Amino acid sequence: MSSGGWQTAQRGKGVAAVPDPDVTLGPMHRSPLALLLCFATSACGSWILEEPTDGSEVNWYGTILDGPYTGENGVLSGGEVLVYDLDEELVAEGTEPDADNPGYWKLQVPPSTPVALHLAGQGMLPTVWRGVTPGDLGYWYTGALFAYEQELWLPFFEQFDGQGAVSIQPLGDDVCWLWGSPADPDAWAGAAIELLDGAGQPAMVLAYHLSDQGELEPATTRSVQYFLAFNLAPGDVTLSVQAVDGRAFEETWPAWPGEVVSAWFLELPPGDS
Repeated sequence: MSSGGWQTAQRGKGVAAVPDPDVTLGPMHRSPLALLLCFATSACGSWILEEPTDGSEVNWYGTILDGPYTGENGVLSGGEVLVYDLDEELVAEGTEPDADNPGYWKLQVPPSTPVALHLAGQGMLPTVWRGVTPGDLGYWYTGALFAYEQELWLPFFEQFDGQGAVSIQPLGDDVCWLWGSPADPDAWAGAAIELLDGAGQPAMVLAYHLSDQGELEPATTRSVQYFLAFNLAPGDVTLSVQAVDGRAFEETWPAWPGEVVSAWFLELPPGDS
């Protein structure tokens, strides 16, 4: 990925971390996590022949990028994609079925099953995602699943050192980080966002609003485009959100040591009609 696609700088209390005018985050930026999980074959063709399964497993395909979608991304290739169920049993190991299309992955998974996806690779910050496998043959949209290219994204994370009095500890055996983004930033305006790390300890969440000047500023009561947390103990990391309209959301990621928890495309439940 070209580092020119993202600007990272500090000015006062704001942190600039938004695409330049020539690059957009693309249609997945505000799409719900469900778009990662499944859409039927009628929604998308594939040039790969699909071998049948016996019904106990389904095939799940898609490209894994090296960071949030910009239009200039590289891919995660030659790495590791491991899928675990919530009992921490390994249910799938990803493969790249086409040597001519690196970064295009196949997962053979049990259908309609809540899972954690652990991604790692050469030069990447390891990360964990949560999702539900498709009920039938499925694909995820390009941009819905990504790792973090270390050369580009480590400086991005490190620029938050000192924000909210947080002194960032490096990723490692005892430390995880979290980066997330709501599907609907306006719905999170003024929300109470709480986080428990893998040791059950509360962690500070830094919530940011994207200003008209392209800077990330403390959200306070404004819409939340991004939120981050650092210095998290590995284990079950649980995010709880209480919106001002009363809607609530909770999700847990089983974070391994040194991983970035990817809490992207999160949606609050529907409100009363």
